[in-house]
Amino acid sequence: MKNYQLLCYERDPWNDEGYDAKLSHSMHLGISQNGSAFKALNHNYGVLFPKGIEKDDGSIDAKTLIQPCIFQINDTTFGIFAIQTGSKAENDLTSKGELLCFTTEDFVHYQQLSSIKVGNDVILEVRVDGQMAQKVFWREVSGKCYAASFWFNADTQAFEISGNEQSEVATIPNQPKVAAENIDGCIPRGEISISDAIGDYLLNKLDEPYNTANELPKEVTVGSQQELEEVKAVAKYSDGTETNKRVDWYSRNIDFTKPQSLTIKGRIHQDHFIFPMALDRADPCIGRWQDKYYFIATNDADRNHSLYIREADSVPELVTAQEVKILDSNMYDTIGNLLWAPEFHIIDGQLFVFHSATIDRFEDVQSYVMALKPNGNPMLASDWCEPKRVVKPNGDPLIKQGITLDMTEFQIDDHIYVTWSQRQFVPNDLGAWLYIAEVDAAHPWQMVSDPVVIAKPIYGWENNRAPVNEGPFAIQRNGKVYLTYSGALIDDSYVVGLMQIDRELSPLDPENWQKSNYPILTSNTVAGEFGPGHNAYVIDDDGHYWNSYHAHPGKEGPRSSGIRRVHFDVDGEPDLGMTEDLDLKPQLVNVALQVKIDPKKN
Repeated sequence: MKNYQLLCYERDPWNDEGYDAKLSHSMHLGISQNGSAFKALNHNYGVLFPKGIEKDDGSIDAKTLIQPCIFQINDTTFGIFAIQTGSKAENDLTSKGELLCFTTEDFVHYQQLSSIKVGNDVILEVRVDGQMAQKVFWREVSGKCYAASFWFNADTQAFEISGNEQSEVATIPNQPKVAAENIDGCIPRGEISISDAIGDYLLNKLDEPYNTANELPKEVTVGSQQELEEVKAVAKYSDGTETNKRVDWYSRNIDFTKPQSLTIKGRIHQDHFIFPMALDRADPCIGRWQDKYYFIATNDADRNHSLYIREADSVPELVTAQEVKILDSNMYDTIGNLLWAPEFHIIDGQLFVFHSATIDRFEDVQSYVMALKPNGNPMLASDWCEPKRVVKPNGDPLIKQGITLDMTEFQIDDHIYVTWSQRQFVPNDLGAWLYIAEVDAAHPWQMVSDPVVIAKPIYGWENNRAPVNEGPFAIQRNGKVYLTYSGALIDDSYVVGLMQIDRELSPLDPENWQKSNYPILTSNTVAGEFGPGHNAYVIDDDGHYWNSYHAHPGKEGPRSSGIRRVHFDVDGEPDLGMTEDLDLKPQLVNVALQVKIDPKKN
């Protein structure tokens, strides 16, 4: 037995870290094992945020939560009560006498249920009576305290008041006293015991994995240097996952024409990327085309008036590769000002750059597609066709009084889908939402289905300082489409969220998409990288996924590009926070292998 204890807490919003009220007033988790001090999970970032309320015009009325209480419903299910508050944790007059209700089986995936009506006025505090709670206590704004028994109706998936409903009590139980001083800003709200299985899962899922071992075969027989280079190390991680890694073998003086047995030493290969790898380059994307790698990004250095690309034989070589301009604001009459968010995409063997542009005002930014001419060289501006504006099936613009941007593309079977961010400004600013549609493969600027909304910034972390969903990009793996996207304002509050869908389901049906309740990359994830987001992925020759993203090197630093390997976690979902020292433990990089050289094998 590991004797896990799980702590739920809020964080003090009055700090100097930029951790705003929309973030601090959410449920955070800490874990203790065998009486050890509690440690924060998920980089001390919230894991449970309440959904905002959709207004009549479709915009989101942001909400937060305070006073989360966790308890156990049965052997497999847990419950959470909390008080719904406004976007700044102020009293929410729309939920008088109500408590937010959630269920979970693992404290990673949550279901927000219908609120339970327990009182008549604004609730300021709430408690439950222990781990197997059957009674809830609360204090209203009047100062009066109440209690009521409750139960969980599994048939309706709702909490209900039982017995004689509420009764007035003299006081409510005190807040638990929990020793959690080592968790920055922690305001404890409750703790419960959890099983070894749940505790292990939470550590694997919400604590950044790290390299624990690197394994090689006990002995191999090879006939050439090339065969030796094909021997890979298996890197193992604390979350139980593993990946193959190339080894740089010290084999320069070995004669592969002579039969022999020997020990060959080597060093596990790891590409090193400084951050930032490109200053003033935002929304970066790395693509592959005809055995070359290409890098492109929004150019913040000239206020978004040009697009430059780099070409190299490998991802690391892109860091120092020469930049060449392929598009600027003066080349075409249809583009006269901003150029944003370029991405490489290959459709039916043809290379395209999806990007955003405007003739003049920011308020007119729209999505465009630029095709490489047949047999063209991506490094030559003259080999690119004039960008074409993306249009609906009837030829109309995607929106007439708003902007469209950050269009990306993915393919399922013979269908070509695009997702993008769209923001209506007139008559009201509704915030930036994610849309999807199918396009014609031969003319990917021409939609063949009507746009459909698949995501709005409903959670506090994605509407923090600005209600934004933008920058989507897809990874397809293990029968799923993982769509990462960015949320909040493009400052240190910027984050990366995750949506997913099974490949066999229609991506045009919003109900088929699942959005994670918390972001997977934030300013808390990697020290010194503020507001990470707007990322894209490329797969190298070793089968590794590389995440290109931008962040601020310092809160006031310029948006700048970084590159980091994508780890796939215990659930197979992308983990974007594994730094190089966690990916490969420095003390484990040197390896040795027993090798038999058999020239006849070659």
